[in-house]
Amino acid sequence: MAYTSHILDQVKTIMFQQAIATSISLGIDDLLTIPSKGCEYLRQEMNPNFRMTDPFNPVHMMSFSGARGNASQVHQLVGMRGLMSDPQGQMIDLPIQSNLREGLSLTEYIISCYGARKGVVDTAVRTSDAGYLTRRLVEIVQHIVVRRTDCGTIRVVHLGSANYVMAEVLLMGAWSNWEKL
Repeated sequence: MAYTSHILDQVKTIMFQQAIATSISLGIDDLLTIPSKGCEYLRQEMNPNFRMTDPFNPVHMMSFSGARGNASQVHQLVGMRGLMSDPQGQMIDLPIQSNLREGLSLTEYIISCYGARKGVVDTAVRTSDAGYLTRRLVEIVQHIVVRRTDCGTIRVVHLGSANYVMAEVLLMGAWSNWEKL
């Protein structure tokens, strides 16, 4: 048990180091906007602009990598927020024509608060459900103890060469450190 926790601790340390080394930061200058504000014109101009964006722009990396955000959220940041819904789910007739980079007027801010509040509440409800499921799964499997190095299965997971080398270096380093203890 101590060996497993030691390996996992080393994996955690390496992952934190990699996250710090490869992290990106987001600044206001990374949000590239188009000055004109026509609705259809804006849509026609924004889509090619996103295709021409520097692929190493932090906004582009976050939204188009699949890890965080999507094109709709980028449009709200640099294009226009668009139509919002009220607490009953009905669309409000007045579209929000400002974007989050330039800032919202008081009226636009109040209109956008309805949808934002609903989104936060929905996220909180989903998070509590997922947390409950995780807790139940841990309670169910807490008595299971792995006592063998090889389980004897014929099904295997093939790692790419880079992943295999990384895993081998990690495990050998963990093993040599374990022998020193």
